[in-house]
Amino acid sequence: MSKQEFDVGAEAQFDVLPVLKKDRLYSFGKYTYVIVGFALATWCFMIGGSLAGFVGFKTAIIASIAGNMVAVLIMITATVVPAVRYGIDNYTIVGSFLGYNGTKALMVLLAVFQASWVIVFSFMVAKSVLAIASGFTGTEIDSRIILTILGLCAAGVVWFIAVKGPKLFDKLNMVFAPIIVILMVVMIVLVGKDYGFSVLMKAKAINPLDNNWLNFLIAFELSLGAGFSWWPNMGGLARLCKTERAAFWPNIIGLVFGATLGTAVGVAAALLIGTTDPTGWMIPIGGLFVGTLALIAVGMANLTAVAIVSYNICLGFKQWKSFFKMNWTKVTGLFMCIVFIGMFFAVELYNNFYIILGLACTVYSPIIAMQLIDFYVFRKQKLELRSLYNKTDTGSYCFWKGFNWVAIFVFLSGAVIYYLIMDPINVTYSPVFQYTTATGGATIYALIAYYVLGKLILFKKNKGGYGGQNNAGYHIHNRNGEAETNHNGNAEAL
Repeated sequence: MSKQEFDVGAEAQFDVLPVLKKDRLYSFGKYTYVIVGFALATWCFMIGGSLAGFVGFKTAIIASIAGNMVAVLIMITATVVPAVRYGIDNYTIVGSFLGYNGTKALMVLLAVFQASWVIVFSFMVAKSVLAIASGFTGTEIDSRIILTILGLCAAGVVWFIAVKGPKLFDKLNMVFAPIIVILMVVMIVLVGKDYGFSVLMKAKAINPLDNNWLNFLIAFELSLGAGFSWWPNMGGLARLCKTERAAFWPNIIGLVFGATLGTAVGVAAALLIGTTDPTGWMIPIGGLFVGTLALIAVGMANLTAVAIVSYNICLGFKQWKSFFKMNWTKVTGLFMCIVFIGMFFAVELYNNFYIILGLACTVYSPIIAMQLIDFYVFRKQKLELRSLYNKTDTGSYCFWKGFNWVAIFVFLSGAVIYYLIMDPINVTYSPVFQYTTATGGATIYALIAYYVLGKLILFKKNKGGYGGQNNAGYHIHNRNGEAETNHNGNAEAL
């Protein structure tokens, strides 16, 4: 491979233009390592602790696999398939139904959620460092100043990894993903050895309801929400996969079964030890040597995971004209400025993070539902690439000056429907919940609402290219000036 070809491929990883097959990085195996490593971060333990509040260990595993399988299959069908087929990131794709200004509005909301993840996980890495130091010195260290400094250092490492991008994600996860999987299995074995597997299997939920079916449904709902919550991070890496198979199935391996493995450890820790924070139980269970190795591995998983989060949200920033041609280091640096400032409030954010997590749960159901209707039903799996990059009123996807008010209405009302069925912050629910769940109800509503309103308003008014979209022969030029799209407007050789 020539130096020129290498540079072209590297540039494609940090750009939002369609990525051609020759510039793609991930095979099935490489992408599996990345996704497994991404999934097995601390969010698994947090979700596991939530499940343990309502169900025991066996039921939690069933609910986790079932909920994640349903949600991840729906979510990756909506996001990964068009991303790898057209070689474009998810934030570019949603412009086809939100409009270019609607996409920017969504980006502002998601930037808050994603920055919060980076702050909390950087803070947890800082706590891991103090836990290891306390384990070796025998002295408990609990200083907010030290935690803040270490958190800032961890966030700096996240920035470095995000700047280097997908090739470094691949290298790090090829090392740490297998180690984390092994250590998670070891931790479950050690829990069984110390407490007894029979005790674990018989352990009662921490704060269950009187109705066992509702307890299961809440655990199932939390798992559905977890599966849908991967949505902001899909597309950016999937577009770098060589085939649809390589982009699709590793998500099942990582986001369903890998995440369930981590969730199982979180459930066990919550039921038997009373905490899901790995800094509080890994060394006591694994001993100083194994526990330290586990904390280091999970710490690296956290750093890599939120680097992937940062990478994807920063790709989304390129929807703005001012970011489109900006140097990648500057784009990520501006995002990390939010993180660095937020690190001074990391303790408060960490202690109240479930509020942000609960609010985030209401967002993804309507977006995923509309994406499914838009791509598979209305557009018959064909996107007009030129219009996705046309941020003016002449593009097919401009709707009303860049806003699709129908989609915005469905999005906002879908979030309200979710909240009316279940309050994700206080975990209170309406009678409808036991028949649909909150995620299921909001998704079904958004599917029907966007289809009906789309037909009645968008098609009749010929908005968004629905009434007369031309998908034939739109050329996107690669970075060498060569037109490389086929007759359907798809990126070449997908």
